[in-house]
Amino acid sequence: MQEEQAHESNIKLTGITAVTGLVMGIARLYTRGNININPEPVEESRLPEEKKKFEQARMTVGMTMERLSDFADSRNDSDTRDIMNAHYEILNDPELEAMVLRLIDEKSYRAEKAIYDAFQHYIDLIKSNEKSFLVSRLADLRDVRDRMILNVQQLAVIASFGKDAVMVAEDVSPIEVITFARNGVKGIICTEGGLTSHASIIANAMGIPMIIGAKSALRTVQDGDTIILDGFGQSVIVRPDDETSSSFTRVIKWQKEEEKFLRKVIDKPSETLCGTRIHLQANIDFEDEVLNIEKYRAEGIGLLRTDTLLMNSGSLAMDQNRQEEFCQTAYAGSGSAPVTVRLLDVGGDKLLNIKAKEANPFLGWRGVRILLDRRELLQSQLEAICRVAGRYPGRTRILVPMISNLDEFLEVKSELAGIQSLLEKRGVPIDRKIKLGIMVEVPSVAIQVRMYAAHTDFFSIGTNDLTQYTLAVDRGNNLIASLYQPLHPAVLALISMTVHAGSESGVPVAVCGELASDPFAALVLAGLGVRELSMTPRLIPKVKQAVRLHDLDEMKALSKAQMDSSTRADREAIHKEWQDKYELKLKEERSRAITL
Repeated sequence: MQEEQAHESNIKLTGITAVTGLVMGIARLYTRGNININPEPVEESRLPEEKKKFEQARMTVGMTMERLSDFADSRNDSDTRDIMNAHYEILNDPELEAMVLRLIDEKSYRAEKAIYDAFQHYIDLIKSNEKSFLVSRLADLRDVRDRMILNVQQLAVIASFGKDAVMVAEDVSPIEVITFARNGVKGIICTEGGLTSHASIIANAMGIPMIIGAKSALRTVQDGDTIILDGFGQSVIVRPDDETSSSFTRVIKWQKEEEKFLRKVIDKPSETLCGTRIHLQANIDFEDEVLNIEKYRAEGIGLLRTDTLLMNSGSLAMDQNRQEEFCQTAYAGSGSAPVTVRLLDVGGDKLLNIKAKEANPFLGWRGVRILLDRRELLQSQLEAICRVAGRYPGRTRILVPMISNLDEFLEVKSELAGIQSLLEKRGVPIDRKIKLGIMVEVPSVAIQVRMYAAHTDFFSIGTNDLTQYTLAVDRGNNLIASLYQPLHPAVLALISMTVHAGSESGVPVAVCGELASDPFAALVLAGLGVRELSMTPRLIPKVKQAVRLHDLDEMKALSKAQMDSSTRADREAIHKEWQDKYELKLKEERSRAITL
């Protein structure tokens, strides 16, 4: 059967769209390769890059060990757990790390050569003493060594795939997505993965179309096949024939014309037909994205995620200078507009290279809970933000994630006051007008929102987690993906409660979850009274266009219809009816633009 498929054309695979888009390119199977050590030294200018490869490999391998150890725990497999713990200790041995970095510095070794030689040094020492109790660890040493070298070589393989590559893999990590983006990969197809996994969020931020849950992709697709990733039709077409290729080429061309049309909207105000202003801000993950703030005319940064700074650290620690640099870049790139910096929000599906094991990480040690347990991390981050805020007075909002009770927020508030007083004593300029806000993503906060309003400067609703906690649906579980419905009446009711309480108390309410980047959802949110939406910058023109072609009464009607709906089928029907009418509006708008 597989041999027949190898020559068959127009094979259609179904999946779930994680990031919308339509691309046609060359399939590249992303799998583990064989170890091959290149002994040739590199130029001195490349040594920092080799060190970075080593650090990234160490972090990624550590994450894999965490997954395997968690799996072993769930199966009560103590042997596997003990092996992974042993591997973890080897991976984080400071002497091994120092030797690898020294070999890169002093001998100009490539990362894989330095890793191999450093491990070999310890292997030779152990083998020279057969009575050593460490002889039993030789297999562990070799396994960790090989995992790291393979990871380093994978990064080189990605770079060699070329800019027409559409990656096909079982699953991808956030770091791999970043690497794909920086090497011009056109799309990502995974057999596994979650809609709101951090990898999917980063793919969206980077503008890479992505389909997950394409179960048979690795069995069907061959490396080098022409492949179409249709994020709108939630499908993949393998080895399209000439007619199909021509058809999709026309659609892709139309898409480019659509993007060109939308660019004309960028400089227009974001207001409804009746003149109501809807502020559209940017969600920013990386320094690379800061240029998109001006490019897409975002009205400031509604969510500056600091989590990605951990990706290069490999542990639950961040360099304060690096945090300051990141914030400085964001402030400088957003004109005079406000910047909302979210404190570190890891845990759940955002893997950490730490030893803590949790049966249910989404309900465990994450967000503010980590920050309050690791005060040095919270204090370091607050100090970095305060130092930058002092250079840009009146622009800073700090957002506290995963608040589930008022005590947590008040503790952060106290820490912020302490850091500001300390900096003031040191003569460091500070901004006493920094606003501190609560991220509404736990239902208990939305239910008691009036109580919280008395203590906070603003609310920002995180729709991803609010949806999963309200509907008891693991947002990364493909088996129940159909149950994950951000526009479910129960979720909208909590959003509405938050907006009304904020309005009555004079506390601004924003939505920073990626739900705001969907034009239909943005209109529903605006109909509920939300006037500040934050999203991936490149999606701002689409949302702005939708806002400009509707009045507030239409938006309120959409919100009411969604909240009154009883079934998923009802909600899909409401969306389809709107979509059909909206497409007619868009055609009329394009015709007017062409006439002008």
